[in-house]
Amino acid sequence: MKFKKILSTTIIFLGALCFVTGCTEEKLDEKPNEEVKGNCSIVECMKKIEATNTMEDITAIIGFDSTTDAMIGSDPIWKFDSKNWISFKNSGDDSITIQATIDKESIKDDNIKLPSSSDLQKDLNNGSFTYEELVEKVGGEGTLTSISKGSLSYTWVDKAGQRLGATFNNKSGKCTVASYR
Repeated sequence: MKFKKILSTTIIFLGALCFVTGCTEEKLDEKPNEEVKGNCSIVECMKKIEATNTMEDITAIIGFDSTTDAMIGSDPIWKFDSKNWISFKNSGDDSITIQATIDKESIKDDNIKLPSSSDLQKDLNNGSFTYEELVEKVGGEGTLTSISKGSLSYTWVDKAGQRLGATFNNKSGKCTVASYR
């Protein structure tokens, strides 16, 4: 008798808990939304930043101040969390690079089909290719990971976690470097 009372109390409690929290199968399968620290996620912020932006401009876009982190380097960074940050590298002579370090798990795409290394090398040797041509070849957009006066770099991550990085010249629109990581 005592067991039945405890069991029915537990079932009532769990039922009330599910009613309050909305625990359904659909809710349990959902991924938690990325928490946005500033004005935008790291991926969205990178899309808004331009090579001509100052540190102040970037701070306004991102929505929080830069810091430095001895573990990452001496360049100013906007740290979204422990795996995602944007750095501002000034190499002098008006040579600025805005570089994003993005957790590959957050940009993994099951629809991406990366070409073999030899096919990619062959394409580079035969006059190269544009960003749009590579998007068509791999089956999806890349994630902007580096911005400079002369080039833009993108990263693609397939379902196995393999990463392809490609840099495109701003004047010609052609890929100048592509590598797997």
